[in-house]
Amino acid sequence: MLNRRLKIFLAGTLLLPLAQAAELQTDWITPVEGSQEATMGASVKTVETDAQGDKITIAIPKESMASSDDIDEVIVVGKSPDKSEQQLDVRHEWVKDYDKDFYGLVLYLGKNGDIPLRLYLKSDDE
Repeated sequence: MLNRRLKIFLAGTLLLPLAQAAELQTDWITPVEGSQEATMGASVKTVETDAQGDKITIAIPKESMASSDDIDEVIVVGKSPDKSEQQLDVRHEWVKDYDKDFYGLVLYLGKNGDIPLRLYLKSDDE
């Protein structure tokens, strides 16, 4: 009986990191230079606006995630003033040479740059 419980516990313990690695999520990020969210420690480094829209550079501490190479999909969700949430169609790119302790994520938001954002960083755990 004890041996079986131990096996179940170990199996659950080993599967837990896999489940966590499948999706990371930030808290709401205010698209203002210097703002920082508390879940992963992601912070807004720059916000640039031009005719095409907003370009936001976000620094994500390396300690919050294994590697940007493990991320297969970035989903950006925006929160409108009425508190509804919707997935935004944005282009993104990882900045390889950002800082030794941070990954850089650049989001090209179009005209959506003035609403709070939440990032879902998904990896293929197969």
